[in-house]
Amino acid sequence: MRLKIHRLPQIAAALSLCLLVPQSVRAADPAPRLQLEKSVLLMRHGIRSPNQTPEQLAKSASRPWPAWPVGPGLLTERGESLLRSLGSWYRLHYADAGLLPETGCPASGTVTNWSDNAAARIPLSGQALLDGLAPGCGLKVAFAPQTAPDALFNPVGAGTCPIKAGLALKAVSKAAGGDLERASAKVRPALRQLQALLRVRSVAGCANGESSCGIDGLANVLGESPDGPKLEGGIARAATISENFLLAYADGRPEADIAWGEATTPEALAELAPPRNLFLTLTRKPAYLAARHMASLGRAVLAELDGSAGAGNAARLVLFMGRDQHLAGMSGLLGIDWTLPGQPDDAAPGTTLAFERMRNPANGEVYVRLKLWYQTLAQMRGNVKHDRATPPGELLLHVPSCAAQEIDGACPLPVLRARLEQAFAAQCPIRTP
Repeated sequence: MRLKIHRLPQIAAALSLCLLVPQSVRAADPAPRLQLEKSVLLMRHGIRSPNQTPEQLAKSASRPWPAWPVGPGLLTERGESLLRSLGSWYRLHYADAGLLPETGCPASGTVTNWSDNAAARIPLSGQALLDGLAPGCGLKVAFAPQTAPDALFNPVGAGTCPIKAGLALKAVSKAAGGDLERASAKVRPALRQLQALLRVRSVAGCANGESSCGIDGLANVLGESPDGPKLEGGIARAATISENFLLAYADGRPEADIAWGEATTPEALAELAPPRNLFLTLTRKPAYLAARHMASLGRAVLAELDGSAGAGNAARLVLFMGRDQHLAGMSGLLGIDWTLPGQPDDAAPGTTLAFERMRNPANGEVYVRLKLWYQTLAQMRGNVKHDRATPPGELLLHVPSCAAQEIDGACPLPVLRARLEQAFAAQCPIRTP
């Protein structure tokens, strides 16, 4: 007993010291759980057929190109099926998160959409996604008349956001490391493999004055067009051809129709894909180009996130259906590059960039979490039906310079807004759907 009585003052002193320990050295409080309020999806359309007929492609290879069951550049049956599957999964995912009802039709105005009008496959893709998201609910895709470019998706083509040729060419040259041939050297192994498949040589357009060359020896030439810099030559041709192989695999075409049966696995196709990704990196991601091509669409996304897009801001799920160039352009605006595990195409059909608006219940502050949802090549070829056990691929993205302020991978909206507004071309007017 004496021992215990003797130590009581020491114990009391120790307790008093604990109470005086600064908050900074105590165990950190757990981060608050953010509440999802809204999701804005920027998405590429579904699987399409090649943009050229077999006859138009004939000169690029020594062997005949296979025919497709739909005309050039059209949404395929597989593409539509995979989009419906994605739509049903988004409904399931966002119902689990409390954003949408698990069953029945979403309340009027809570799901909105707008599709690029540049090609029929894009609005059709938007409709397929809506049909999967809310089957039988009568949700209809929205898009501008297909008589002129939509200034939201294509402000340069619509004439609302002009590009100065000299500055654009400098931007592409900078992205190429100062030399297009230097950039081409980085994808030389893929070019050589493509040449081994194509087995043709050209007598025009060769680099270094060569009298003939394969696709791995074609020069890369940067010209002008109303839509900005136009890249022609080896990288551009290889981008088209490698994408055609990827599309054939994803669409479930017979193996004989995929690179003539010589590159029929995801691993083999991944080795051919670098020129495809490089082409988008050079022509859409440079800051000068992204600032103009994406000025209207980027501002529309921000308006949805900050609640200034329309009366009442009732929408909880917003879909912008576009093209690969829009994903690449947004990558350029954000300063974020990505690769997709199991999917060698960085902007594959159906790939979705999600801006999830979240609120901190402790103080009401708004955050945005960036996610990429995508279907792997294996999922596409298998025509996978997504559910909780078989979700699409997921990749969490991080806004540069926001790591110290993140909560659960989400960045404060003011930080994201400041980054985007700094990236936009100031002279390009705001356009909304």
